Amino acid sequence: MKLSGIAKISVLSVILIYVSFLCACAVKTDVKKTSISDLRGNLKYENVVFKEFCTTSNTSSYINELMQCQASAISYLKEKDLFQNVEIESGSSYEEPCLLVEVTLSGCKIISTKRRVFTGAFSGRSYMTMDVRLIDSSSGELVAEKQLKGAPSAMGAAWSFGKSDRALPDKMGVLLGDFILGNVAEE
Repeated sequence: MKLSGIAKISVLSVILIYVSFLCACAVKTDVKKTSISDLRGNLKYENVVFKEFCTTSNTSSYINELMQCQASAISYLKEKDLFQNVEIESGSSYEEPCLLVEVTLSGCKIISTKRRVFTGAFSGRSYMTMDVRLIDSSSGELVAEKQLKGAPSAMGAAWSFGKSDRALPDKMGVLLGDFILGNVAEE
């Protein structure tokens, strides 16, 4: 069956429109940016303690990605050299003010490298959605709460052979770290 010239152009146009909508720009939740120099003498919390990260029933298979995100957030905050302790909850008690971080992975899809290589941008976009709660440990009061979402561009992931898909948990850890930094200053 041969397609006429108009049919070929129509099919090609539909494919290009589909790819352009599928490959929209990367998405990331906006969080308040705070300079480290502004935080140095203005910290409300001396310690940041990460409670065990949780998953929902539909995200339980992404526990490794969630742990990678947690490690990235801890590393990012330690690099800033602002806090006395940044660690996973171990049962220790702290005399200094402490911020507890609770995270639940509410949505996740990471396209595998193999699938990305063979189907490119048509695989869709990877994403991670986390519900984050920051709690003052001494009062139990909620300091901040937000849903953080990250989703790299499907076209960018295709051009990098899935590198941005694989880097998503680390980038979400940095986003989580920025969210924490935006909420630790004295008011």
